[in-house]
Amino acid sequence: MLWFFLIAFAALALAGGIYWRWRRMIDAENAEGAAIEWARFQAREPEFVEGLSQEEFQKIYARVHTPRFPGYALAAFAAFLVSLPATFALLAAVLLGAEAAGMTPEPVEVADRLFLEDGEMRFFSDAPPEAALYYAEDIAGFYYFFGVLIVWLVIVAAFMRRFHARRPGYLRDEIIRARE
Repeated sequence: MLWFFLIAFAALALAGGIYWRWRRMIDAENAEGAAIEWARFQAREPEFVEGLSQEEFQKIYARVHTPRFPGYALAAFAAFLVSLPATFALLAAVLLGAEAAGMTPEPVEVADRLFLEDGEMRFFSDAPPEAALYYAEDIAGFYYFFGVLIVWLVIVAAFMRRFHARRPGYLRDEIIRARE
């Protein structure tokens, strides 16, 4: 498990470095585009940008024209990695609590009810009866799988909600909002 986290954090660091470099390139392009748009507004519609400084206009322009998805995807990936240990700890605590309260069946009971019929397995005719016990123990892995899946879906939903709630409008709309 340690190797998984080391590799995942190395991949996250690499992706962060690539994102940082890409973001610098986008910021330079936005600065150039903002200067051109500022000059166009000053020439054609100076009353529309009246009261805005060029620096404020550049911030508005960057907010409108900077792609936001790569940053959100990188943050979601980081949240996935950080949530894994906490999710496993929470699932283990829930399982221990359920076992202490007697709410979880023993694998022998599951094997007797679901897989064995008159001392022979129903589904796997050429397997010994002890295989039903191992199979019943392996089913518990789905508990962890679906627990991690639910946590990751909650993370994706939270990031998507924030992504769409903070979506900027068109440049003209954002200039109007900034002047209000």
